[in-house]
Parts: sequence; structure tokens; C-alpha cells
Amino acid sequence: MTNQDFYTFPPSSKKDWIDQVKKDLKGKDFNDTLRSTLWEKIEIEPFYTSEDLATPGVGYDFHPDAKLPGFPQRLWNNLVAFFSENEKTANEQILHSLQNGADGLVLHLNGRENLNQILSGVHTEFISTNFLPTGETVLALRAIQDWISSSTLKPSMLRGALLWNPCDELFRTGENFDSGIDLAAKAISDFKDFREFYPMTLDLTRYANAGATGIQELTYGLGEVIELIDKLSKKAISPAQVFDNLAFHTAVGHLHFAEIAKVKTLRKLVKDLASNYGVLLEMESIHIIASTSTWSKSILDSNTNLIRQTYEAMAGILGGANSLWVIPTEQKSASALQQRIARNISSILKEESYLDKVMDPASGSFYLEHLQKELEKCVVTDLQGLEEKGGWLKSFEDRSLHTEIRSSRDTAQHKILSESSIKVGANKYLAKGKLENNLPFKPFKEE
Repeated sequence: MTNQDFYTFPPSSKKDWIDQVKKDLKGKDFNDTLRSTLWEKIEIEPFYTSEDLATPGVGYDFHPDAKLPGFPQRLWNNLVAFFSENEKTANEQILHSLQNGADGLVLHLNGRENLNQILSGVHTEFISTNFLPTGETVLALRAIQDWISSSTLKPSMLRGALLWNPCDELFRTGENFDSGIDLAAKAISDFKDFREFYPMTLDLTRYANAGATGIQELTYGLGEVIELIDKLSKKAISPAQVFDNLAFHTAVGHLHFAEIAKVKTLRKLVKDLASNYGVLLEMESIHIIASTSTWSKSILDSNTNLIRQTYEAMAGILGGANSLWVIPTEQKSASALQQRIARNISSILKEESYLDKVMDPASGSFYLEHLQKELEKCVVTDLQGLEEKGGWLKSFEDRSLHTEIRSSRDTAQHKILSESSIKVGANKYLAKGKLENNLPFKPFKEE
């Protein structure tokens, strides 16, 4: 410990610093010049001190200690997505990626694939295997079960998640919610022995990638959890079973520090929500998948998007993600080089930036600790308001959910168009000449 007598400077309060800043501003308004608002609700000061925290911050455990010696303190899976049009080619690509930095898979399944062929030679006990249904979920589940049976896979040899939950059916078709609940109850029963595989995943990315603020993403995401608990309780599935079988998938956007706080807040609020149901949920048992945002990228400058992917990935790791999925901006159409760059970002952050050496390096930051507490307050207040209005399902059915997120998206887009918000490569510092590398624009129709 450093001897405080070593410092000859007298301590200064936050007020002293603000008074000095006001002098340096030479008449400019302190609030207008240096204060800002995050997500339309949280006031951001230009700096923070220990005076801003009522109690000292406490570091989080994002996962249990490694089972084998020699592993670093911080662990996460580096996920890579695969599509199975050609099963032999998919298998070759999977093996290549696993030999070159990846240690987790996101398999897009329509339910008609031969998983024995796709996963031939893959030791699933050492990686994270995640399945993303692209067609009928019941077909994808059947394909997974057939693969487990035919390969005599032991429960300890499968880790990962099914990237689906019954609410997905509503967003996809506007119906089939009740049949989705039935399917979820069956999946929980079928995978009860697979303690490290989650047969449901809460998809918060659907909000973030539609333009929602971080507050809206957490509010509506946790609203889904409450709805699922209510519906599944009628199928004799307890809240404890829901939390034990539910993973969380969030998208990390361009607001670096805010996204760190958002991911940590998600973990904290899930624990608190479980406690409200009488479920003792350990912080390190919550499984969070963080993917880089598709909403934050610019079609006008794909080179700058590579930088965005990097600091978004970094925010996901510092926020406590257990699996990191760096999604190439071109997604399914990405070239081999683009896929390689996306795959290597996690390796660089681990092997060259040493983010695996400390469990929770963001702990103790006056700014981040304060931001997380403010974010928690906003989400809890909005979640209570959502429940008072009838809950998540009612907000979906009366489209108030859609209206609110659309409004946030329109506000963000207006800021970009009016240049009140700077977006490198979109409204400022556009690439020219040889640096110009625009992505093709794909029109879409909003329902």
C-alpha cells in the first residue's frame, strides 16, 4: 500500500475540480459543453470520483474457476457461425476454424441436416456448440436429438445453447406462442441431464439490432423472461428450472463504456429477478453470449466496420460475456479473409491485449460503477411500468413495443442525418479513392 504522506498535494473534492473547469471554460456553460445524456435518460458527467459512489464497487465472477490447471483467470468461447448448404464443406470449414482460433460454433440449422457429417471429427466436449434454428424449430430439435442418440453423446460432452425461445415464434410468425411453450417444456425435459447445455436462449439482440436503446433492450428482454416463467409454470416448469435452462444473447453496440455497463447490468438484474422468484442464482452460473451489433455498422465504409467490431468485442469481454460472437458485417456472404479477421479478433484480445488475465477489470471504475447503478434503476423502473401495463406479451400484441423501438431508431437515425451525432464513415470522414469499400445495399420492407 502506498503511504499517503508520500503525496504533498492536498486532496481536492469534485466541487473543486468543477470550479476549476468552469474557470477554464471561460464563460461557456458547463452543462451544455461537457454534460451529455445516454439513451435519452441517463445524465453523463464529464468525470467521476469516489464521491459519486455510495459504496465501493464489487468485482463480478463471470464464470466458475477452470476445471483444469494452467488456464487463465478469465475464460470465454470464440464463436464462429456456419451454414450447412453443403455438409461436407461445412465440416471442412468447421475443422479449419477450430484449428485456427475458434473454440465455439453457431450452427444454422433448418432441421434436415446430417449433424453426424457436419460435426465429424469435432470433439464437442472441448468447445461450445450452439444451434440456431432457421426453419421449423421442432425439426432442428429432432435433428439434434438424432445426432446425440446416434453418436452416443454423453451429457458431459455437450456444452452450448439452442439459440431459440418461444417468443421467437411470435416475432417470426405472429403466432405459435403456445406451441412454442409446449416445445420449450419438452426441450427442458429432454436436456435435463445436459447440465452445460441451455435449451432456451433469450434473444436480446432482436431489440438492439432494431435500433433500441440499451435500456429498452434490457427492459423488454427481462419482460420476456417474466412472460416465459408465467407460461411455463402452467406446464409444471418451475422458475428455478427456467433460469437453469436459459442462456442470454445480447448485441454489443458502438457506445463502448455504456455497453460494458449494459452486459454487467444484465447479469446483475437476472440474478435479482431470480431472487424475486425465490431462486438463488449464482452470478457465475448465468451464461451470456455477446455478439457484435449489426445495427452499428455502416454500409458506406466496410473498412471502418472492422474497427467497430474490435471495440465492440472488447466491450463484450469486459462486460463479462461467456461466449463472444464477432459477426462479419457481410455475415453469410463474408469472404474467407473477412471471416478470418472476425475469428482472430478474440485471439488478439486474448493473446496480445491480455484481457484474459483479470476476471473483472472494469470493477472499481468510478464512471462504470455509477453508470451501471443508473442503468439498473432505469431498467427496474421501466420493467415495473411494463408489468403495470399488462406485461411483455400485451405490449407485443398491441404493438406498443414496436412503436417505442421504432421511435428510438428514428431518433438515432435523425441524429446521424443531421450530423448532431458523428458516425465515422457515414456522415464524417468518408472513405475516398482506394480506401472506399462500400457494401451493397439490400432494401428491406418493415412489417
